[in-house]
Amino acid sequence: MKKNGLIFIILILLLLSFSSVSYAVKYEYGDRGEEVKRIQQYLYDMGYDISVDGIFGYGTLDVVKDFQFNNGLTVDGVVGKKTLEKMEEILKDITYVVREGDTLSEIAVEFNTTVKSIKEINNLISDLIKVGQELKIPKTGIGGGEDRVVYSTIYHKVKPGDVLSILAKKYGVDVTTIKLANNLKSDTIYAGQTLVIACLKGDSNQPFRLEKGAFIWPVIGRISSGYGDRIHPIRGVRHFHGGIDIAVPLGTEIRAAASGIVIKSGYLDGFGNTIVIDHGNGIETLYGHNSTLLVRRWMKVKLGQVIAKAGSTGTSTGSHLDFRIYKNGEAVNPLLYLP
Repeated sequence: MKKNGLIFIILILLLLSFSSVSYAVKYEYGDRGEEVKRIQQYLYDMGYDISVDGIFGYGTLDVVKDFQFNNGLTVDGVVGKKTLEKMEEILKDITYVVREGDTLSEIAVEFNTTVKSIKEINNLISDLIKVGQELKIPKTGIGGGEDRVVYSTIYHKVKPGDVLSILAKKYGVDVTTIKLANNLKSDTIYAGQTLVIACLKGDSNQPFRLEKGAFIWPVIGRISSGYGDRIHPIRGVRHFHGGIDIAVPLGTEIRAAASGIVIKSGYLDGFGNTIVIDHGNGIETLYGHNSTLLVRRWMKVKLGQVIAKAGSTGTSTGSHLDFRIYKNGEAVNPLLYLP
């Protein structure tokens, strides 16, 4: 009897030890093996640029930190229980039930994926869907894809009786997008005034062109520092400033100056919390010093979409947006291409 009791106690202790070990498992720099490979595959499936080789090196460390930052986790580069659970949660296939009036293109936009990806995972041979039909949304519905959203520019001459809300509805955009495209500080417009209207054209392979009015203002505010040589506000030395600083209150919404794909969403030395968007054809925009980032890497964003909230992170003297435009890696003057 005593022997049986002793065996029972030993079994309980063994179970408790296994349980505690399973919860204590973590993967960090220097680790190797199939579990590391599985983590790398998770990150690869989410669109991160990572080698699936089973070696937890500096490349994997940087990507893990990027993932943790983007998902509000402790940024330590260690894949523990919470980080693993978050990865598995994101990678679960979403099942969407089709409602009346739904189209594949609208569903794709809602989940930041493409029509092509939805059709492939559901073995659809056409764009026809039925009310009540269950659709799987791809695991990688966080951006990417081959299609690019572009827009055309229309110039509207304001007539007596025109109001922004009606014009926005007419052209299929929102009021904020029109205001940002024209640097309007209020909803007031005047007869005879010419407004720039940026209308979405849908998916297209047309290359993005760098020209006057190619972008909308990412935020409306006072330009506190321009493009070119200046005295650094903190270091006190002359240096070249590759963008424009727009002074705005903390928490002000920052919007995408043009449609594209997010290639950076994280902390960048000097710039603090930063978003970089690739618009194709070698053109990128950078949005620096944000307090909050609202989009993840590889997400497809639309013209005028809120991507961040203004702040003073990084090397900064106050709440503002550092907005930059790059052509083939070279910073160009944003004022040449804004309305």
